[in-house]
Amino acid sequence: MRVQLDPRQWPGRVIPETDDEIDTAVEALCLRASWGDADRALLREVVAPWFAEGWSVDALLAAVDSRPDGTRQGRPRSRDQAAHDFLRVRLWSWWQGGARRARPPVPGMTLGQWWRVNRRNARLTAPRPRRPLGESGEQAREEVRSRARQRDPVERARARARRWQEVLDSLLVPGRRPPTFEDSRRLLAEVVVQVPAHPVCSRCGCRTGVLPNAA
Repeated sequence: MRVQLDPRQWPGRVIPETDDEIDTAVEALCLRASWGDADRALLREVVAPWFAEGWSVDALLAAVDSRPDGTRQGRPRSRDQAAHDFLRVRLWSWWQGGARRARPPVPGMTLGQWWRVNRRNARLTAPRPRRPLGESGEQAREEVRSRARQRDPVERARARARRWQEVLDSLLVPGRRPPTFEDSRRLLAEVVVQVPAHPVCSRCGCRTGVLPNAA
């Protein structure tokens, strides 16, 4: 897949394969490591075999900072040390017994795989086209707009009370009217409270016969 990318936009986990991709990755490595004085040709000779083994720019930068066991590599590069020599020394600890290179500390992918993932993410995060509202949606939007235009708090409270009343009326049995305060008063008037009659003593005012009956 031939895609020309700016070194500043080169994906760190992409494993360069072609000559153009390797040149772009080398320039991206220099930018991210702040190696502006690096000899690109000599640096390419160092990193090209690592790229061929499945290493990426992110993997090289991780190897510069730490060893395979997770310990720190040491002091950063000094001014009098060439970038390609510094990188060669740091990568030496990633040789397994001096015979073969270790697995990259950061997994990589091809440029084609990265492109497909990038396009898929772009489709997932792209704004969805707006669908026209139906009749109920238009009605709900108009109701919201009309309520928003009601700046008077008293009018908003009355409208809210009317909506509540409509909801309560919808719960009534068909053919029955909602009860009123007059209905409540009528029910209270029809209730007859029967108080049991107990004889009261004329001298002390105590109820006579309560204690014997309770016993």
